[in-house]
Amino acid sequence: MNEPVEVWRLPEQEFRAGRRAFGWTVGPGGELVVLVVSDENLSEPHGWMRLDLPCDAELVTVTPEGEWRMPLRGVGVHPDHLVLLPGGRTLVACAGAEEEPDGWERNAVVYGPDGTPKRELTLGHDIQALVTDRAGLIWLVYGDEGVYGGHFASQTGLHGMDAAGRTVWSPQRGELPAYPLEGLAAATEGRAVWLAWYPDTKGSFLTRIDPSGAAALSLPLPAREPVGFAVGGERAVFLLRSAGLTWCELVGGVWKERRRAGLRLPGELDRTRAYGRDGVLWFRMGNGWYRVAA
Repeated sequence: MNEPVEVWRLPEQEFRAGRRAFGWTVGPGGELVVLVVSDENLSEPHGWMRLDLPCDAELVTVTPEGEWRMPLRGVGVHPDHLVLLPGGRTLVACAGAEEEPDGWERNAVVYGPDGTPKRELTLGHDIQALVTDRAGLIWLVYGDEGVYGGHFASQTGLHGMDAAGRTVWSPQRGELPAYPLEGLAAATEGRAVWLAWYPDTKGSFLTRIDPSGAAALSLPLPAREPVGFAVGGERAVFLLRSAGLTWCELVGGVWKERRRAGLRLPGELDRTRAYGRDGVLWFRMGNGWYRVAA
């Protein structure tokens, strides 16, 4: 049976010293990256944990070969989302963007391998999930505020961009089974990307996009509003908001449930994000990060 395996844990001495893990991501190659900040830079207005900007942060990268750290100086974009790009670059994005008199606010910054900002981008408004693939393409799913807002990328619900912010994919008329309303999660499998979402009608879907140009494939989503998921061939695993896992198998074009299990791990589940990479799901509970296979 597939059981979660702990990958990394924020050292207890760092936690006692006031260091906190804020954002995190998993790169296309299975690199765990955690954004660590000082709790002096954290506040909780209206019950939501926020970073007081600008502030300094540190990126901790964990791979089977070891762990290394890189400072990010003067972070000025709220790190709601964090993803990796080729060449040792890191993209930090705020989920929201405001429309200003001279155009849309740039709500994402690309940092070079030395931790300094190299480029600013506008990725649209109300980003619910964000993932990058091995080629460095950026895949996004948006929420209803973005879908019914004014930014062209958000209005499509699902969208693909390159690292310069240019559109590489958006759904064509009739390509999706319904019009997207809310994004849920995203994962990659080889060259393909899977996006989970639900429409303004009934049901929810898992859409597979092949950047080579094939038509998108959409299947009914077998889990209700999952935190995240991973797909590997004809098998998938879904992380539920109730702190449980559901394993499924693709049979005749439909995901069939094979097994369920609760998570008996220390700490509270991070219900804001989880990442699927080539059939392996990564998630956070408390100050620990785990992986589990589909």
